[in-house]
Amino acid sequence: MNKMILPLMALCMLLACNTRENKENIPETRPVKVSTVRVKNEKAMTTLRYSGTVEAYQNIPLTFQMAGTVKEVLVEPGDLVRKGQLLATLDETDAKNMYGISLSQYQQAKDAYERLKMVHGKGSLPDIKWVEMESKLEQAQSSLNLAQNNLDKCKMYAPVNGMVGRRNIEPGMTSLSLTAAPLELVDIRQVYIKISVPENEVAKITKGMTASFTVPALNDESFEGKVAIVSPVADQFSRTYEAKIMASNSLLQLKPGMVCDVQMGITLQKEVLLIPYQSVSKDDDNHPYVYVVDSSAHRARKQIICTGNYAGSGLEVISGLREGQLIVNEGKEKLTDHCLIDF
Repeated sequence: MNKMILPLMALCMLLACNTRENKENIPETRPVKVSTVRVKNEKAMTTLRYSGTVEAYQNIPLTFQMAGTVKEVLVEPGDLVRKGQLLATLDETDAKNMYGISLSQYQQAKDAYERLKMVHGKGSLPDIKWVEMESKLEQAQSSLNLAQNNLDKCKMYAPVNGMVGRRNIEPGMTSLSLTAAPLELVDIRQVYIKISVPENEVAKITKGMTASFTVPALNDESFEGKVAIVSPVADQFSRTYEAKIMASNSLLQLKPGMVCDVQMGITLQKEVLLIPYQSVSKDDDNHPYVYVVDSSAHRARKQIICTGNYAGSGLEVISGLREGQLIVNEGKEKLTDHCLIDF
């Protein structure tokens, strides 16, 4: 009996020691000391800012003017082309055969015309026969011109200087089977920056107004342009007005589809939601956020926000917060989501 009791006592003492050690290893949770500030709605001088998209100045879909099988495609997307440059060709076999037939018929008609011209001049050929000969020569000439035109249509040329934007054809395809233009030519020596303007701001945007914009894809490089188009009709879904800014692109850096941050060359006073800029942090995905205070639970909750312009020491909040909320201003570096705070 004693032999059984001793091992049980040793096991109990070991479990008690482990429990005590585990309790000692649990860190004590203490609230983090922070200072707070309330979100305010204030009047501030702000610059009109918009998100824009780069568009080509000119976009030209190119198609073959007749049906046929694609023989060659001589360009790739991104290639610079000159006006009159050969871009693609169709199989010319049928068109060449028709041209040969038409040429033979024309030569035959012309030869007969030349031989009978002298006869008609001497008065030995009735006028009705001469008119018939003239008609045959004109018909042969028209058929030859038509055949030559069809032969020329087997080749696609660049109508202007530009850059190949899209290529939707490959050798062996038929031109009739294409649902999109075989080639798309774009002119990006100058580009449009398209923006959507809210109805309460569209009256402030006028043609010729200077605008600046940065492009994140080009390491936030800055560019300038002028407003070229302001649509008088609102989009039926978003209720915004489309405006386009024209900018020079001589180095061809700006590509259609690039996103831009646009600032107009005017400022205005309006009521905005402001918070101290030092209360804002950024997460690993570069999203700005603040810590919103839950006063009843004494905890701080991480809240992603969308920010606007700076106004003095304040930063405009476009979305994510509402007026009167309490946020952490100082001490945010020590916080995690839903941690205890002392304020």
